[in-house]
Amino acid sequence: MVLILFLVTVSLASSNVIAEEGKSSSDDTDSFNLAGYVILGLALIGWGFFLYLLGSAIYQLVRKSKSPYVPINPVKCK
Repeated sequence: MVLILFLVTVSLASSNVIAEEGKSSSDDTDSFNLAGYVILGLALIGWGFFLYLLGSAIYQLVRKSKSPYVPINPVKCK
């Protein structure tokens, strides 16, 4: 999953590079900043990991709530 997100980020960055190169052939003041896209890609990977953990925690809670907890040896008052 992380590899897929990385490939999507790289493909979007490369398409922007192609568009930027065609547009800025006469004007070099608008230079492409690859470091920004790398940082955004890492942030996307981090958020994906966070959302994966959050989703798996919610899934665990929903799965446990379907079958309530029954103690094996309940404490009985005399």
